[in-house]
Amino acid sequence: MIQIQPTNIVQFIFVFQMIFGSFLIWKNVRYRGLCYLLILAACSMVFNLLEEVVNTREWYLITPIFLLGKGPLFYLFVYHLIYPEKLLNNKRFIHLLPLLIALPFTQWTQLVIGLGTLSQLIYAYLSIQLIFAYHRASFSMRSDADSLQLFWLVKVLIAFLVVGALDLIRLNLQPYIALELNLAGQLFENSAILLLFSFLIYKAVQHPKLFNGMSDFEFLNDNNNNKKQSVPENEALTQSIFNSLEKLIREKSLHYKPRLSLNDLAQETGLHTREISQAINQSADCSFCDYINKLRVESLKSKLLSNKDSKIAILDMAFDVGFNSKSSFNLIFKRETGVTPTQFIKINNQKIN
Repeated sequence: MIQIQPTNIVQFIFVFQMIFGSFLIWKNVRYRGLCYLLILAACSMVFNLLEEVVNTREWYLITPIFLLGKGPLFYLFVYHLIYPEKLLNNKRFIHLLPLLIALPFTQWTQLVIGLGTLSQLIYAYLSIQLIFAYHRASFSMRSDADSLQLFWLVKVLIAFLVVGALDLIRLNLQPYIALELNLAGQLFENSAILLLFSFLIYKAVQHPKLFNGMSDFEFLNDNNNNKKQSVPENEALTQSIFNSLEKLIREKSLHYKPRLSLNDLAQETGLHTREISQAINQSADCSFCDYINKLRVESLKSKLLSNKDSKIAILDMAFDVGFNSKSSFNLIFKRETGVTPTQFIKINNQKIN
């Protein structure tokens, strides 16, 4: 007689959610890697259901091999999210080869689970490294880089690893814990994974703003490295370029443009992006994004000090000088000044009085 547990109901919902999510975001090519991950998760849960409800594990155990696929597919999802111009060709799916190789060896369940766990840790590390490289690139080329960050994805990845670690503990303790506790642990794991995948689907449907210039940044970085190796740095020339650049930005209020990019400045000045990037990095000793935001904070401080009309909101003035979100504005202003905008006004009013 088939017995349905609460965790099996969650598993049914999980399979439906993964299939529905795949159809929902399939046309969004940038998230195609997530679709493959959802399909793998759905297949894993189907076999899990069959093994628990129909008891197919007596014939052959399948589910442990899916641990060897989750890490690679999560990495491919991150990779394609960051490099949307690079197609997910068949060569990239060679990362799934260990999943197929492990299929005849599932009788050594703990070994396969151990290898799967190691695989997930390795690919999680590679994914986080790739996300941090994306952050460095966006800060080097976009003034709105703060709003393009992928820390939400890092948090999801860490949450997956924590849930996976807890489930691994449960699996190893199965011979020593009560059946009810084991089922409760499985219910928690399935529910948590369902919520995490649902959040990823939600983010894909929402189309968060993303940086599109990773390949351009790498090309720029390679050129900078080659130039450093072949030509001695001319500090006077670099400083001269920076001074001219800063004068132009201030005169034309270019930093007021919310999504100002390195390419925009190159078109405005006629300079190469490499020259602009090098001048800012060396003379301002910060990234392009941080430099533009410093100019914005300077402009905003002047507006706050000279503002006589209390009806003009601080946020409106922040948007006027180029900030495009309340959260990033508050974060950047406090980072640059050490106080919030309201505290800044209060402190300066006290000095005047």
